[in-house]
Amino acid sequence: MAATEPCLSVEESEAILDLMFVTRVFWRSLATVRNPALWKWLMVPVVVAVGSLIVMLLTVLRPLSAQFLGMAPATWLISMGWTGVADVFAWVAAWLMLFAISYGLAALVSGLLVVNQLTDWLGRSVYPQLRRHGSDRVWQSLWVSTMSTLVYLGGWLLTLPLWLVPGLAFVLPVGWLAWFNARTLSFDALTSYADDAELTQVRRRFRGSFFVLGAVGALMAHIPIVGFFAASFTALMFAVAALEALSLQRGQADGAGEVLEGEVVMRTTRERIR
Repeated sequence: MAATEPCLSVEESEAILDLMFVTRVFWRSLATVRNPALWKWLMVPVVVAVGSLIVMLLTVLRPLSAQFLGMAPATWLISMGWTGVADVFAWVAAWLMLFAISYGLAALVSGLLVVNQLTDWLGRSVYPQLRRHGSDRVWQSLWVSTMSTLVYLGGWLLTLPLWLVPGLAFVLPVGWLAWFNARTLSFDALTSYADDAELTQVRRRFRGSFFVLGAVGALMAHIPIVGFFAASFTALMFAVAALEALSLQRGQADGAGEVLEGEVVMRTTRERIR
């Protein structure tokens, strides 16, 4: 009797496809980021992140650390006689909170001002086969970004006591930031090219890939120095991912042309537009 080959489950197949998609987007973003034409936009979130962090470190770090010292879990540590550990925890929590706010501000600027510029540039130079079916969603984008920022910062604060659980001090900040990136940037990056139905369908179909991309950006954000550029590179990854996902949603392989009403607009992205 011939041996039967093991079959992958639906979840395993989707995980493999998500990994392939994320890998392709990541390398394309690395290749694209070297183009000097993009840096006038990519530097905007960097300036916002660095500038806001410096201002907050100079003005609110000390009072914020004192505030954390009067909250759980610092109060739990003090009650056990670990005053020194509580002081360290309060300072670290305050610094990370300010970092989270500075990243949130940079990501907010990326979503509202930068991502659309990146998708426009990519649409002209890398994905010319894609037609614009989007519309002006400025207020929708502002609503999604603002509410997501409030949820992100609120969730970060509410789960702060769980940082005492081994491992969660790393997992929770990365997890919240990954969710925030995926929630805001996947919407902002699709607005110019996707219609309402495509916007919903693409975000649902590629939600796993978008979350993994958000996690990549979140991990970068926690690397010293690199973290200041994380919001910019994450915005670029989502701009690439949005156009790539939209191509797949419309039935286009990499470089394939879009067919509209029986007419091929382009056969390949590598051909000159006529």
